[in-house]
Amino acid sequence: MPSTLEAAPDTAAFTAAAALQKVLPELVALSLDAKQAHWNVTGARFLALHELTDRIAADARAWADRVAERAVALGFAVDARARTVAASDGQFPAGRLGDREAIAELTAVIDRVAAATNVALGDLTDADPVAHDALVAVVEGLDKYRWMLAAQAG
Repeated sequence: MPSTLEAAPDTAAFTAAAALQKVLPELVALSLDAKQAHWNVTGARFLALHELTDRIAADARAWADRVAERAVALGFAVDARARTVAASDGQFPAGRLGDREAIAELTAVIDRVAAATNVALGDLTDADPVAHDALVAVVEGLDKYRWMLAAQAG
């Protein structure tokens, strides 16, 4: 993780910050992908998906903020620049999306972010309980949105 150490070296803090950095660009990408779907979804489920994708985007931004601020509180700079986010992104489709396609694409993004978050949780072990709790909250929210998308799919 490229970072600027601003505090005394601490292995647990470094481990936690590195785990958080793995998830940060994924969350930023999720917020952008959800907004892309929000603006471009069409079909019978338009209204429900339009509203749901707005909530997903807002929560992803809030999770990204919590994750980034925890890493900074541990003494590390974070990287969520456009190029970093683009490197983690799974290339969400451009243009109009039918409701079923939007559900499938967003579910794939959520699965990717959940997998990265679960790996980061495994890296954390006991390094930092606050970082651990932040990532558990992310997984909980992702699971909820995956369930809601599946319910929309019918």
